[in-house]
This record gives sequence, C-alpha cells and structure tokens, in this order.
Amino acid sequence: MNAQQFLEIIQHSNALHREEISQLLKLHETFPYFQIPKVLLAKYEFDQSGGQEKDFLHWAAVTSPNRLWLQSLVETKTPLEILKKELILKTQEKERISSAKKPLPESEDSLEDGKSLMPDQVPLVNPQERAEALKKLEETLNPNKIQTDIAKEDADERVLSRKIPVGNRDGEELIENLRKKEKKEIIDEKQKAQIDMIKAFSKREFKLASLKEMANFQKQDDLSKTSTQLNNDLISESFALLLVKQGKKQKAKEIYRKLMVKFPEKSVYFTELLNALEDKI
Repeated sequence: MNAQQFLEIIQHSNALHREEISQLLKLHETFPYFQIPKVLLAKYEFDQSGGQEKDFLHWAAVTSPNRLWLQSLVETKTPLEILKKELILKTQEKERISSAKKPLPESEDSLEDGKSLMPDQVPLVNPQERAEALKKLEETLNPNKIQTDIAKEDADERVLSRKIPVGNRDGEELIENLRKKEKKEIIDEKQKAQIDMIKAFSKREFKLASLKEMANFQKQDDLSKTSTQLNNDLISESFALLLVKQGKKQKAKEIYRKLMVKFPEKSVYFTELLNALEDKI
C-alpha cells in the first residue's frame, strides 16, 4: 500500500470495505507503533458493534497521546476532517519551508547596471596552507581511520571491563547500570504489559467475518462455567447445545423449557429436543 491508497482509505473511513480492513490489519502487523491504522480499526469496530466491542480501542489508546482526540475520531462520523486538516497543514508547512530555501532570481536592473554579486577582491590562499587543510580533511574523512578509532574505543572499553574485579559488588552494579542505560529498558510495567498485548495480538490469526460470533461464543462459554444462574440474554438453542456437549444436560433442559415460553410458536420443536435429551439421560 502506498501513501495515496492509504489517504483514500482515510477519506471514506466511515464506510470501509473488507479488503480495506485487511490492508489496515497488515499495516498494524507490519508497523505496530503506527497509530492511524489502529484508530481506523477501532472506529470500524465501534460502528459495527454499537460501542460494545473495544478490543481495537485499547490498542489505539496505548499509542494515543490525547484521549479526547481519540474519542472524537472513534465516536463521531467525521474523523476524516480532523485528519485531512492535519495533513493539509503539514503539506503547507513543507511547501513553505521548500519555497523559503529556493534562491531568489537575479534582478534585471542589477544585470543591466553591470553590478556583480561577486566580491571585488578574492583573498589569496597560501598554497601550503591549502594543502595542509586538504590533508587534514582527507584524514578526517578516511574510513580506515574512523574504523581504527572505533576499534581503539572498543579495546579501551574491554580493558576497562577487565580491570573491574569479578567479586567486586560495586563494579558489578556499575556494569549493570550501564547495561540498563544502553538498552533503555521500559520501567513502567503497565506500559510494557500493554505493548506485550499488542505484540501478542499481531501473532493471532484474525478472521473478520466471524469476529463478533467468536466474541459472543467466548462470553457464553465463560458464563456457562462461572455462573450457576441462567441469564435471559444467553437463552438460545446454540447455548443449550453447548451445555449438552459439556455434559450439563439439566441446565440445557431448563433452557429448552424457557425457550418454549419465549417462543410459543416453536414449542413443538423444543419439546422434541427436550424429549430427546431426556431419553439420553
């Protein structure tokens, strides 16, 4: 995907297609710290689920410096205007900087008057001084000399590390502090956990067509394991079949009875399922 294609996706972000969602997911996996794909996916998820699903919203919030800005992008129908305004401002700023760097054309009057922009007198340079300056410049830009200096610095560091006694606790603490500073470890455990969550999601196989079904199935599975009371929102034939597979036939029978009351026009059908289940018991 090039920049023009990505801009086209932003321009109709209120009506994304499945192919565009797949492209945004690839951008999310390839560039995990790129915020805009996460925001667009969070908005699509919010619109499709009516604000019930918030998986992508969590990942977008991790990389968002302004939560109010993120909320306006996700929950309103015009995030394009905000992004377009920022893109236009950045483009104008680049054009302004580029035009400022262009040299001004020479005036015709100055050419007619014969006035030259060159100085009247050019200072003479001593050939010996010029040769010495070129020699110093060549030594400075010599790649072999640069590599030699780097190797010398590495050797000095190794010698310094050898001088530190193995059993000296202060020396070990100094080395450990240097390693921490070089690696720039993340001290905020909460932020680290959020980043790990994003990386873990990048490795998962995401199927857009069945995203909502998988989420509902997971919720039903958790409720069947942790709750002893049936929730009216979960009363369905598929949930009863799930309980039968788990060996919870008494709860499945209770669901069939409630379905007979909830859908009286299908009472004969649910009665047959209930009788078949009692025969198995």
